[in-house]
Amino acid sequence: MNEVDKIVNMAQTCVDLSREKRPEVTWIQGIYKRFQEKTGITEKNAADSLLYEKMYCSAPARPSDTLKIRYWRNGQHVPIDRYECRKLGLALGMSVEEEEFLIKGYLDKSDTIFGIFGEKSAKYEELWEKRKNLMSGMVLEYIKKIHPDRRIQLRIARNSMESGIRHLYYTDAMKYVNIKQRQMDLSENSHLASINYGSELGRNLHLEGEIPRKTMVRHILIFGMPYINRALVSERLDSLGYLPFDKDHTMTDGGRLDWLLLEFLGLYEETCQGMEPEECSQWFQEACRILDSFFMEKGFSNLRFMYFKALGE
Repeated sequence: MNEVDKIVNMAQTCVDLSREKRPEVTWIQGIYKRFQEKTGITEKNAADSLLYEKMYCSAPARPSDTLKIRYWRNGQHVPIDRYECRKLGLALGMSVEEEEFLIKGYLDKSDTIFGIFGEKSAKYEELWEKRKNLMSGMVLEYIKKIHPDRRIQLRIARNSMESGIRHLYYTDAMKYVNIKQRQMDLSENSHLASINYGSELGRNLHLEGEIPRKTMVRHILIFGMPYINRALVSERLDSLGYLPFDKDHTMTDGGRLDWLLLEFLGLYEETCQGMEPEECSQWFQEACRILDSFFMEKGFSNLRFMYFKALGE
């Protein structure tokens, strides 16, 4: 089997797995059953009503009020944000470890949100600074790998490399996806296309606000290429407050991104061992475009881990 077939088969298996029930839903159903046993409530509607009352400090006014709780335990939806999710965990009587998995595993978010809506404490600020330093280190590593010829081609002055990170990142990201305007943007070297992504990337680099785990995976991959592997990506996710790689972990829509990335990075490590760095980068980009095309054609855009809206279509 050639490499293209391996990648396509890998993508199809990922799609098939993504149609299965989320393991995280099975997990929360076990917590829910424990809640029923502890309260002695066997009827689920009654248990949902009690959970609602514990979460919102008032009894449901109408039967439809508890509908969202039923959806949560059945896996049809997840709470709208981390704050409502924490209320659910508290109402279910979760342990500290379970609450952490509720946010990082079930809700697929980082353990902490920084910025205007974050906490205000010395411990919080210290953690934020530590993680910003890690992100800054990844950016610096990325900048140091930029060849002078490319910097000149993109018209980025040597003394403004950090301010030019937006366009460097954007043009690199284009190489991993298969969209119509990719070749045009790469050939014209226009800064206009990347301008709209500037503010979002800036917030991400300062770790401000809610940053999806899939987005952080993309940052780690782009900043680290070609010197990446499964262990490094997993370690950096963990250090930034996200769930490290777990082949059974799913996104909230059921997408088996972790399974895919572990398989894909494993193939990358195996195939590119002993290659020159430039060859490794080229292989990874071409392979990513195969995956990107496959998921786009199959209607599984949630699995396009290198794509983001500002790239266009």
